[in-house]
Amino acid sequence: MDERCAQLLSKIISASSPIKISELAEDFNVSSRTIRYDLDKIDDFLKDNGLPQLTRKPGSGISYLPSYYQKLKIFKLLESISSYNYALTPEERKKLILTELFQAKDFTTIEEMATLLSVSRGTVVNDLKAVGNWLAKHDLKLYSRPRFGIKIVGNEKDMRRAVVTLLSENIEMEKALNLIKAPINRRMSVVTDRQLKTLFQDLEISPIEEAIRLAEKQLKTTFTDSAYSGLVIHLALAIKRIQLGKNIVMPEDELAKLKPVREFAVASSMAANLEESYKINIPTAEIGYITIHLLGGKVTESDIFSNQDWMRLQILTGEIIQNIGRKLKVDFLADSELYSGLLKHLEPTVYRLKHGLPLKNPILKEIKSNYTSIFEVVKSSLKPLEDYIGSKIPDEEIGFITIHIGAALERNKMVRSNVYRAVVVCGTGVGTAKLLSSKIGRKFPNINIVATVASRRVKDIVKDNELDLIISTVPVDLKNIPLIIVNPLLLEEDVAKIYRYLSTNAPKNSECNQIKMITENLLKIIQKHCLIKNRHQLLKDISMFLNQAYFADSKGVAQPVLKDLLTEKTIKLNVRAKSWEEAIRIGGELLVDNDFVEERYVEAMVKNVKEMGPYIVIAPGVAMPHARPEDGVKQVCMSLITLEEPVVFDNEESVKLILAFGATDHHTHLQALSDLMKLFSNSSYLDTILQASEIKEVINVIQLSAKENSL
Repeated sequence: MDERCAQLLSKIISASSPIKISELAEDFNVSSRTIRYDLDKIDDFLKDNGLPQLTRKPGSGISYLPSYYQKLKIFKLLESISSYNYALTPEERKKLILTELFQAKDFTTIEEMATLLSVSRGTVVNDLKAVGNWLAKHDLKLYSRPRFGIKIVGNEKDMRRAVVTLLSENIEMEKALNLIKAPINRRMSVVTDRQLKTLFQDLEISPIEEAIRLAEKQLKTTFTDSAYSGLVIHLALAIKRIQLGKNIVMPEDELAKLKPVREFAVASSMAANLEESYKINIPTAEIGYITIHLLGGKVTESDIFSNQDWMRLQILTGEIIQNIGRKLKVDFLADSELYSGLLKHLEPTVYRLKHGLPLKNPILKEIKSNYTSIFEVVKSSLKPLEDYIGSKIPDEEIGFITIHIGAALERNKMVRSNVYRAVVVCGTGVGTAKLLSSKIGRKFPNINIVATVASRRVKDIVKDNELDLIISTVPVDLKNIPLIIVNPLLLEEDVAKIYRYLSTNAPKNSECNQIKMITENLLKIIQKHCLIKNRHQLLKDISMFLNQAYFADSKGVAQPVLKDLLTEKTIKLNVRAKSWEEAIRIGGELLVDNDFVEERYVEAMVKNVKEMGPYIVIAPGVAMPHARPEDGVKQVCMSLITLEEPVVFDNEESVKLILAFGATDHHTHLQALSDLMKLFSNSSYLDTILQASEIKEVINVIQLSAKENSL
C-alpha cells in the first residue's frame, strides 16, 4: 500500500454509493489502468489484515461496506501511511468551507475560499448551495453581504451542536480526541485532518483533560471513554468560541434550575481552572452549559442519590423494566444488575434528551440487525420516559437500552463457573460491556468476569486483582496480562480467538477448584448414607446447583409494596402545621416514633429543602421529603400526613399532602414508589385521601389501587 492507495481506500469507504473507476481516475489525475492496479494492491492489503475485500460490480463501480469495527481497524492501519494530496470532491469542499466559516471571527470572502480550496470562484459559489442546505438542517443560515463576504448566523447553541456533528460525520469522538492531542503528521483523510487542525489550532488540550479528571474525583464518578472524549471536545470547542468572542446564552430560568445541583459547583471549579490556563473569562451561561454536559455524560460509576430527582428516575426505571418484561414474558424484577445498570444509564439520558445533546451510537446498525425483536420491544415500552421528557426517544438511545435488556436476557441463560479471571473493557459504554460480559459468560462458563470497565480504569482494576486475561473492544496498554481484542457483539471469529487462548494457556489460580472441592466433599457425605445410581449426573447437578445458588444470591431481596409501608401507625390526617418545615418534621417524627429512621434523618430532610429548594414537590399539592440512606435510615419506610391548611414553599408551591420517605439502597423501595405513582395517577383517589377524616379511608384507597394494578 502506498500513499495514493491509502487515500483511494479512504475515499471508497466514505462514499455513499459505488464509485466508477473512471471517476476515481479523474479525481486522482491518473489513468484507469493505474486505478485498477491500485485496487488490486488494496485487496491484497485487506486480505493480509484479515479484512473483507472490495466489491467490484461491472457497470456500477467499486464499493466497500465494512462494519464499524472493521472501519476503525482500517483507519488505524492507514495512519502509518503518509498523506497524498489530490483534488477535493464537492462533499469534501463543502465540509472544508463549513470548517472555515465556523472558526471565522467575522465575514470570509469567496475569493479566500477559492484560494484555500484551489478552485475557481464559480466552483465555490456552486458549493455554497450545499453548504446552505447543510446549515438549514441544523437551524443555521448562510448570510451573504456584498463587499464583505459570507458568514454563518444563528443561535450559538445550534452553532456548537453543528460543529460537533461536522466532526462526528467523519470520525468518532475518541479518534478525534487522539488526533487533536497529538501532532497531525498522518492523514486518515484530507478533510478530517484539515478540519481538526483548523478548529483546534494552537489549543493545548491537557488543561481540559486535567479539569475533567478533577471533576470525576469531585463527582465520585467515572465517564465512559466516549463520554470523556466527547466532553473534552465540547470544552475545547467552547474555549475556541469564547476566544472568538462567541459566548453561549442560556435562559435565566434554565440557569436557575441548574445552580442548585452539585454538577454546577463542579463546573464552576472547572471554569476557574480553565480561565487561568487559557487566560479567558468564562461567563455563567457557559458554566451552565458545562453543567449540562456533566449531567448528560454516560458514566461507568455513579451515585444515584446525589441526583435530586432520583425518585422519579427510579420509578421510570422500574416502569420501563416492567413494560419490557411483560412484553418479552420474562420476569426481570429479581435482576438487580439490570435495574442498577439501566438506572445508571437513564440519569444522563434524561439530561441529554431534555437539553438536546447529540448522542452517537456507533453500533446502532449492528444492534438493530442482531437484536431486531428486542429493539422493537424496547422502543414500544418507553412511553413512561417519553411522557417524562415530553418527546420521542431517538433510535440511538433506544439502542443503548436494548443492550441492557440483551445483557439481562443473556444472564438468564448463563451458567457461571470460576476458572479464568478476566476483565472486560469497552469504550462505548458500560451497557455494551455488560452485554459482552454476558455473552462471554454464556459461551465460556469457565471465565469469571471480575469487572467491566472503561479503558482508562483498567490499570486501577489490575492493581487489586490477579487476572488471567483482558477481553477488550479497544487496545489496552498493559504488557504483563494477555489481551484479546473483540467486537462488542462477540462474533464467531472472536469466540475462536478466546477458545484458542484457553486451549493453550492455563489459569493462574482456578477458583472453580473451590466449587469442585465442595462438590466432591458433598459426594463423600452422600455416599456414606445413600446409594448413588448415577454418580456423573449427580456431580453435574450439584455443580449446576452451586453456580445457580451463587447467581440467585446476587439478585437482591424482596421489595415491600405501598400497603406494607402506609399503615395506621404511619398515617396522620388533618394535621396543623405553621410552615413547610414544621410539616416535614411532623411526617418525619412518625418514622422516628416507629424506629424506622434516626432523629438526624428528619434534620437531613429539612436541610435538603433549604439547600436545594422545593424539588420534593412531586405533584400538585403533594410533597415527598427524603434524604440519603446514610443520613439515618434503618429500613425502607414512608409516612403520610394531610394538612388542615396548605403550607407554602419558597416557589409558592401550595402543598396539603406530605409523604416522608426513607430508602436503604437503590432498589428495595422501588415497588412501593411505583404503587404510589399509580395511586396518584387517579385523581379521584388523591381527592379521597385529601378529604379523608379517618385513616381507614386512606388505607382502603391504597388497597383498592393495589388490587386494580394486580389485575
